[in-house]
Amino acid sequence: MNVFLRTDSSLSIGSGHIIRCLNLAKALKKTGAQCLFISKDHRGNILEKIREENFPLKVITVPETSNHYIRDEKSWLNGSQTDDAEQFIALVTESSIAPDIVIVDHYSLDHEWEARVKARFPAAHLVIIDDLCNRPHCSDLLIDQTFQRSADEYALLNNNNGKILAGTKYALINPDFSKLRNQSIARKDRLILPKKLMLTMGGVDAHNVTGKILGFLEQLDFKNIEKITAILGAACPHSAEIKRLAEQSKYEIEVFMNVSNMAELMLEHDFAIGAMGGTTWERCVMGLPAVNVAIADNQNTIAKNLAEAGAVVLSADKLDCSLMNNALNHLISHYHDQRILAMSICDGQGLSRNIQEIVIIPAKDGTNVTLRQATIDDIDFVFQLQCEPKTRQFARNPDVPAYEGHVEWMLRRLKAVDSFFYIIEHNDSCGVIRLDPLEHSLAQYEISIFLTSACHGQGIASAAIKRTLMLHKNATILATVLPENNASQQLFKRLGFLKLSPSEYISEKK
Repeated sequence: MNVFLRTDSSLSIGSGHIIRCLNLAKALKKTGAQCLFISKDHRGNILEKIREENFPLKVITVPETSNHYIRDEKSWLNGSQTDDAEQFIALVTESSIAPDIVIVDHYSLDHEWEARVKARFPAAHLVIIDDLCNRPHCSDLLIDQTFQRSADEYALLNNNNGKILAGTKYALINPDFSKLRNQSIARKDRLILPKKLMLTMGGVDAHNVTGKILGFLEQLDFKNIEKITAILGAACPHSAEIKRLAEQSKYEIEVFMNVSNMAELMLEHDFAIGAMGGTTWERCVMGLPAVNVAIADNQNTIAKNLAEAGAVVLSADKLDCSLMNNALNHLISHYHDQRILAMSICDGQGLSRNIQEIVIIPAKDGTNVTLRQATIDDIDFVFQLQCEPKTRQFARNPDVPAYEGHVEWMLRRLKAVDSFFYIIEHNDSCGVIRLDPLEHSLAQYEISIFLTSACHGQGIASAAIKRTLMLHKNATILATVLPENNASQQLFKRLGFLKLSPSEYISEKK
């Protein structure tokens, strides 16, 4: 697959669009995709970050750059949509690579740009990332990670009748956060009083909200705060002033620039004051309760929805010392309520969900087959599957399990950190696929798969195994199949598994 990503960063745009597109590109790269970025060199850009991640980059030169912050996101393009689309088309054509997927993450672009690019590359799957729900699109797939966003809100804006993925379950978050989620939640659950404060106002912070908040904290006296860590982006224009404030503060303050270990830092800290960009959902994944600060007009919907859910929310435009004092005191006195609320908002599995909708693996009827992580809510569904005659026919243990024993077994499986337990979805939940660690000279995992009786013979098992191989591209997987189970033997052969013995098949590592 050849994937082209069109996104920008600047003093006005910030860095979040580039960061979440990099998260998506890295996940796509793991599936074997070739990803290339096309971006403008606006003042305050973070194009070097794309190069540091070793992705090819083609730059559209901006004729006139501005030092001024532009509030209206429609003007962030610094040019017309038509010109931008033509330059994008020219750069793609120049690469001599036909695009399979085009991904666009830009508040200044809409159906005008999309229709022109789609007409030039009709076979390309057009994926739009949006948070605003304020302009028409003609995408094949649209991702909006806004908290409590409904797909129905795009009903009048969805010109191409594309699929809509809406809500924080689709947040484009680096998987480093979900890996540390349980550890972070467990650590914070044990706290009596939060002591380590993280301050993060986005990758640019053009208005120096970080400096204002440090000034407010200097006027206040929070005895519980033992340490403050201020996180700045590489493009922050006020870093020198912020470092000076930190040096002169009565608090112990560390200032970090352009960090690459944000998940670890969120694990170590107890609470936060943070901008309402992509780090909002990162904090939620880590169960890190925060005073959430809206720093741009396009964050008003998120601010409203979070406030209605009970989160602590402030506006940068109205920020003063008294408001900050009240907000922090509320967060501290309701620490565990705020922590539980945060962790319920986002689970950090959005990248996997998005990738499976971008890279289609269909059953025989053309419907996409996806995998989701099993939860305790699936215990009864899995039990019903375990009781079906076709499941038991070729199982190692042909006996139907007792319900109590099944519950204990599944709870152990769900807690296991070294295995993967998925529910297969084809319109609805229709099966189970597991990867369990294995002591084998050639394989790392053993695969198990079973479907509901109604789903046999529809190509769902084949698609689900292909999906598993895609999500675990670097793993070598063993399938143990009874010799008399001819259908499964033929299935693994068709999928390229190599026969090791009468009952063992192994995947070829890609």
